Amino acid sequence: MQMLSKKAIYSLLSFFIPFIVYLMTLAPDVTFIDSGELAAVAAGLGVAHPTGYPLFTVLGKLFTLMPFGSQVYMLNVMSAVMSSAALFMFFNLMMLILPGMKLGTDDIISDKKKIPEISLMNISLAATLVLAFSRTFWDTANAVEVYSLHTFFLVTNIFLILKSCSFQFGSAEDKKTGEKYWLLFSFVLGLSFTNHLSTVFLSVGCIYIYFAVLGFNKSSFKRILILALPFIIGYSFYTYLIIRADNPVISWGYPHNFENFWRHFTGKQFSIWMFSSFENAGKQFSHFTENYPVEFFYLPVLIAIPGLFYIFRHSRRLFYFTVLLFGFCILYAINYDIYDIDSYFLLAFIVTCVWFGFGLLFILNRISGNLKQISFALILTAVIPLSMNYKSVDESRNYFVKDYMTNIFNSADPNSIIISTQWDFWISSSLYYQLIKNERPDIIVIDKELLRKSWYMHYLETHYPEFYGRSRAEFDNYLAELVKFEKNPDRYTQPKTEADRQDLQKIQSSFLKLLESFVDNNINDHNFYTTFEIEKENSERFGAGYNKVPQGLLIKYTKDKNYLDLREPDMKFTVTERPEYHYSFLMNAYFSSYLNKANYYMNHSEFDKAEALIQKALEIKPQHRDAVQLLTKLKQLRELQNNSKQ
Repeated sequence: MQMLSKKAIYSLLSFFIPFIVYLMTLAPDVTFIDSGELAAVAAGLGVAHPTGYPLFTVLGKLFTLMPFGSQVYMLNVMSAVMSSAALFMFFNLMMLILPGMKLGTDDIISDKKKIPEISLMNISLAATLVLAFSRTFWDTANAVEVYSLHTFFLVTNIFLILKSCSFQFGSAEDKKTGEKYWLLFSFVLGLSFTNHLSTVFLSVGCIYIYFAVLGFNKSSFKRILILALPFIIGYSFYTYLIIRADNPVISWGYPHNFENFWRHFTGKQFSIWMFSSFENAGKQFSHFTENYPVEFFYLPVLIAIPGLFYIFRHSRRLFYFTVLLFGFCILYAINYDIYDIDSYFLLAFIVTCVWFGFGLLFILNRISGNLKQISFALILTAVIPLSMNYKSVDESRNYFVKDYMTNIFNSADPNSIIISTQWDFWISSSLYYQLIKNERPDIIVIDKELLRKSWYMHYLETHYPEFYGRSRAEFDNYLAELVKFEKNPDRYTQPKTEADRQDLQKIQSSFLKLLESFVDNNINDHNFYTTFEIEKENSERFGAGYNKVPQGLLIKYTKDKNYLDLREPDMKFTVTERPEYHYSFLMNAYFSSYLNKANYYMNHSEFDKAEALIQKALEIKPQHRDAVQLLTKLKQLRELQNNSKQ
């Protein structure tokens, strides 16, 4: 009873130690990529991007009702809670398998040396904390995302299937208890898929351990039929997508009918990035191998190696189970050609920490001395990833996305339309701030890339009916072509016949006409803007007949061909030298906006205003060549002007 009490204390420590650290590094607001969209969906019970994440959405809604901060902050807290819950389960997983569990007749339950139970708890806690402070796992705990809940389900499913298997070599009463665990495992597995389809990474390992322990026989297949029922019950949470298809916030994919529902929950939208080429798979594999040891800062990975051999010696089935989990996760994930791939390797990182725990057990079995004291010292191994990763994952002062979105909004005059492709940087966050917080409702935000999805037409018509009505003819023509594309995209991406090429030309032409109509039909009573990258897309450039003037972070379209002294918003942001893509993008955007407006002023002999903006650009990137050259050019123009006056 005393040891049970100690185990309970350790279990609580496995939750609260990481949770306290996560609160210290928690993002205070929206962050990059999908943060704002997921916050809006949870707060408004909408439908998120594929595959919809219904369980995450409903749980998120509960957290937004808590009166301890803004809704997005409470959703960030939710990520910290779910990641900590995953670590609670991981500790109990280690306490299940470290003492030795029966998964086969060749298992060695004990080693030469009897390891005290308190030492096993210390090892389990050490492995838990190393996982907690590994870079990607920690990063998922800092801001609203689906991956924190995903890690909880990954660990819980591994725990439940091993717990179920452990009863198969006991008494008849044990086996009866085991059947209850199988039902629970099946239900939780079904729920897991309603959060993230990469739960499939568990499949090969779980199928192996199931048949290895229960046998490849009739009764095993009969049990699968029985387990299908609780799995389907858990999986049925996906019906949420249909129930909430007509919600007033966001209905991504508009899953109001079976065709849309099927396309959405299977993630068909993102299938183009799966298994695209061996070259992309090789690139992602190289990324994994380069970053894998850095996740834990080397030592835990080195200790995991003897741990893997220890498992091989003591339980071949546990060895093959963990290797299959690790290997299938890597082999599948590297075929997904996306920038933020690290979260897809989370299962591999979890398995690595299992091996690390057995590596510590291997060390204890081969050293002499007071094992209890030594095992306490082993907990300090978690200090390595904690100290080395803290600075890079600390989001406690991260207002970069909020500031950038605010500066975009401040760059736009009242009653504006903005077309952009910058989902990761401000469009996603604008969904939360416009639809939930009701900030700048006067601005119509159009994501140019989402215009390539038929469901987005429904979104625009719902939220901006007047805007949609003004371009209804163009929307109808384009939508007719877009629906044909979605039913058979290969005809457009790889045209083989003349009819294919003609249809490709039709959809491209109707798309450009739609974009042109946005300007032509609204320019008289709306301020029309794009972000800078829109102007760089030569093949889809529109608005050729308009004057395009820099204004803050935006480009304003106007019929007036004369010089316009547009206001320059006072942009407030933090300058950073962080090399990661998303941070460098923001700094480049600010830097370029100042230089673009400086160029405009220089072309109209407003040299003082131009110089002030160049100096602001140099504050972001001191001594940058482009700014220095522009400053030199400005001085030359100023001298020419002075000479001409003389």
